[in-house]
Amino acid sequence: MRNKITVIIIFLLFATFSYSQTKFGATLGLNTSRFTDGFKTVNGSYFNFSSTGLSIGAFAELDISEKIKFYPKIIYNQIGDREKDFGNVEERGLDISTIDYKLDYLSIPLNFKFFSKPYLIVGPQIGFLISEKAESLNLGDLKTSVDIGGNFGIGYPIQDFRIELTFYQGFSTLLEIEREFNDEIETRNTYMNFSVGYIIK
Repeated sequence: MRNKITVIIIFLLFATFSYSQTKFGATLGLNTSRFTDGFKTVNGSYFNFSSTGLSIGAFAELDISEKIKFYPKIIYNQIGDREKDFGNVEERGLDISTIDYKLDYLSIPLNFKFFSKPYLIVGPQIGFLISEKAESLNLGDLKTSVDIGGNFGIGYPIQDFRIELTFYQGFSTLLEIEREFNDEIETRNTYMNFSVGYIIK
């Protein structure tokens, strides 16, 4: 199933890239990421500014109409919770804030871009796990190597450059951990990305 999904996505991207009016570019950014328990925040926040990672990749932009563009990307993405937090496990016990895994993905956002200055970014994303490393607490391998979620963001073009701020929420459960009193943690990826893109063609 995973191979079929990959083939379909690659086919769609190649079909997009072969279209003569498609613009191409490169993008570089920073992620601030953490895990959420289902869709619940940690201490009232979706973000952990101490947990940062790199994003680097390429994008294409294909006109659908005057105000709507198909805007896919291929990105090497460092997310998860990348901050070691050894003391927190002993003090607070096992909860979502004590799960620290460095995760590297090949992420493929299949976004749509609306308007021009500024513009909105909305769309699904699929990520293929490249590597994982448990930091302060090893709870075993992830349940899935494919992460599916959604993006919402805003951007602003400056000549051939573009500045973007995007929020991603994963829908895939990465770790499912049973605790006492029938309580369960469902770990999902969440991150905010700040990036700068440049149109090459």
